[in-house]
Amino acid sequence: MTAEQSNVAPPDAAHATHAAQEDHKPISRAIYGLITVLAVLQVLDLHPPGAWQATFVLFGTTLAVALADAYAESIAVMLTTRRAITRADLQEIGREIRPIMAGAQPPTVLLLLAALGLWSVETAISLAEMMVFALLFGFGLRVGSLLHGHWFRQLLNGVALVALAGLVVGIKVLFH
Repeated sequence: MTAEQSNVAPPDAAHATHAAQEDHKPISRAIYGLITVLAVLQVLDLHPPGAWQATFVLFGTTLAVALADAYAESIAVMLTTRRAITRADLQEIGREIRPIMAGAQPPTVLLLLAALGLWSVETAISLAEMMVFALLFGFGLRVGSLLHGHWFRQLLNGVALVALAGLVVGIKVLFH
């Protein structure tokens, strides 16, 4: 067998790699959505608006990010397939952006409850931030459980993901 032949993956391996890449998209989009939500919450925390305005700002910003992703995906589909977008394409794009919006729902509900007078907007923002950090920690813990056998290393993985997300959010807030 030549060196070239040994570097060629069997068709099943290539298919498995492609399938794994497709499977990760909802997860990456969910994390992207959570980081977007956290960045908005950080800005709201610095300058708390009224509860209704905070609710609309959080949901509206996340919706705008999801729509920008859908727009980019639509252009990419047309460029790569060299045809107009079909109804099936639009449905698939809609499914792909749902994870971005999913992270905005629980924090938006917390802000909505503040708008309804259950607690202050400051409390709602703090609770929403803790919720997003907990969700990001959960992703990191899951990665840790897949990569490491020991609970301490799994825990460190969760903390590391939250720290990296915090760094990204910090950079985003710094430049806004």
